[in-house]
Amino acid sequence: MPSFLSAVAAHPHAVLLGIFLIAWAESLAVIGTLVPAAIVMFGAGALVGAGSLELWTTLGAAVCGAVLGDGFGYELGRSHEARVRAWRVFQRHTQALARGEDFIRRHGGKSILLARFAAPVRAFVPLLAGFAHMPRSRFYAVNVLSALVWAPVLILPGVLFGASLQLAEAVSGRLAVIVLLLVFLLWFAIWLTTTALRFVVPWARRVRDAIVGRARGSNHRFARVALMLLDPASPGSHALLLGALLLLGAGWLFLGVLEDVISHDPLVQADIAVFNFLQGLRTASVDRLLIVVTEMGSVGVMLPLVIAVALWLAWRRCWRTAWYWIGVTSFGEVLVQLLKFTLGRTRPLDLYTGVERFSFPSGHAVVSTVILGFLAFLLSRGQATRVRLALAAATGVYVALVAFSRLYLGAHWLSDVLGGLSLGAAWVAMVAMIYTQRQVEENFEPRRLALVVSISLLVFGGLWAETNSAADLARYSPVKLSPRVIAVNDWLDQDWRLLPARRSEVAGDPEEPFALQWACGGETIRSRLGASGWRPAQAWSLRNTLAWLSPEPQLQDLPALPRFDRGNRARLVFVRWTAERPGEREVLRLWSSGFELQPRERGSGLPIWYGAIYREEQRRHRHVPAVGIQGSVESADAIAEQLPIDLGQQLRSRPGLSQVVLALCRQPVDVLRR
Repeated sequence: MPSFLSAVAAHPHAVLLGIFLIAWAESLAVIGTLVPAAIVMFGAGALVGAGSLELWTTLGAAVCGAVLGDGFGYELGRSHEARVRAWRVFQRHTQALARGEDFIRRHGGKSILLARFAAPVRAFVPLLAGFAHMPRSRFYAVNVLSALVWAPVLILPGVLFGASLQLAEAVSGRLAVIVLLLVFLLWFAIWLTTTALRFVVPWARRVRDAIVGRARGSNHRFARVALMLLDPASPGSHALLLGALLLLGAGWLFLGVLEDVISHDPLVQADIAVFNFLQGLRTASVDRLLIVVTEMGSVGVMLPLVIAVALWLAWRRCWRTAWYWIGVTSFGEVLVQLLKFTLGRTRPLDLYTGVERFSFPSGHAVVSTVILGFLAFLLSRGQATRVRLALAAATGVYVALVAFSRLYLGAHWLSDVLGGLSLGAAWVAMVAMIYTQRQVEENFEPRRLALVVSISLLVFGGLWAETNSAADLARYSPVKLSPRVIAVNDWLDQDWRLLPARRSEVAGDPEEPFALQWACGGETIRSRLGASGWRPAQAWSLRNTLAWLSPEPQLQDLPALPRFDRGNRARLVFVRWTAERPGEREVLRLWSSGFELQPRERGSGLPIWYGAIYREEQRRHRHVPAVGIQGSVESADAIAEQLPIDLGQQLRSRPGLSQVVLALCRQPVDVLRR
């Protein structure tokens, strides 16, 4: 990643030319439908956020490309309408041209602006505006205005993402990887659900029409069944078609996963690899976040939601829908428990007792898919396409986050989650097909029901997280060993080597060295450091967090970035300013080692801390808010000068071992005994 960013920074003109060409090509009829301009513009913004590109030139390249691309399409259509319409490629896209012409008729001059963000007609509207001989002054005014809106809308979110990724990398490589995984997960969930509705369904309709055409001339039993289910003239045929596709696809996936689990096929090996990879990325901060996410798919949130929806349907006297709702949700839970008990597959980590100690399939994945999937089906009936897409995307994101949280926390294997998602989707598809085939038509007021669902998730999700967060944090936290007690002389002679020598990030890659070990109580450390100008780092708040986004942030206003070692955050962080270097600060970070010094008398032992002193310098990195560029102090002499204790004298006297400092560098023993 750093080498890629360096290459981009070294050749910005080539990258800007690529951005210009992509923005230009997106406006070309037919070709533009294949150009992933939105993804490229977001990626360009991420490069700006990472500091490899300059913001205004990137925006300028995108705007110029968009303006010239639309202008090319307009002039081509205006000057050569008859010739263009005769091209073979346009003969194959008559429906797209018809949608574009209808779009222009409905929106007039605004169609140029709206088409920038309307994927189905995006690449045809400028050409059709030329066909219609829209006045040039009107076209180019809207063309330039729409490009000035379009480029920032697509690029600025990427800038925010790139800056966030840079900040996450400065804090921890693990956080950066998790951010990338979550962004990809959200994008994939939205892409999968919207693509299925936007592209797969039209393709399936063409296949259905071919099947129905053949079935009409046959008296075979299968032909009659096909006509009953797929005839476009039948009520709800579109829902039946989508349900059949989902049932076949999800059912096939579930049976394939189930076979691999029973026969221990290669998917089980992938289970171990994914588990080890995610466990290697765990940090305490992300643990707390994803514990909240996993709680949003637990029984304490889903059961009240089921009851709230059932009460609403009963109040609206939608009895048939209410029975379907209760049946689909309750039998989904029965399927989960039956499969868990039958297969008896153990979880990756020992987290539960009873039937819940079994892992296949993931109950969170099944239940969230069934409940939210069937809700999305009910709420989307009779709605416009954009509403259906929004509901599908929201459901996909919710379910994907819950499923990922189960993998990250070590509660399930990958095959458990895939099996749960596919089983839940197949069950929803089957019930939705039956609901549609029976032609249940009841007015449960979808908009108000959606409000009930939203309030229920917020209220019960908040209450459940508040009451169970402490217990769940203890349950899902990695196993912590009891402190190991060592003797003082053993620590000074050789056991100091048992503590980490370097900070470790993703896959155990070594980072900066830890040059300091300190055996002392936390309060004593605070008091002794305070005597020489060290102050506890300010806690993160809304005010100092927003300081990162200010145009000219001052280093003294910025909280010290958290730093992680093996997924653990530094427990003690202190900051000191020096008058000689106003643009710099020193940050002392100490981690708990899990070791204690054996006390001479009764009482608790002294905890041993390890860490390093960092120098942070304020720099301006293109358009990214200033971030402290860190370097650690490795010299034992320099550490001794910056701490309020004479290392050599303190180690020789050892008064009650109330304060013992051990500096480690290349010759730690020599430093101790000098």
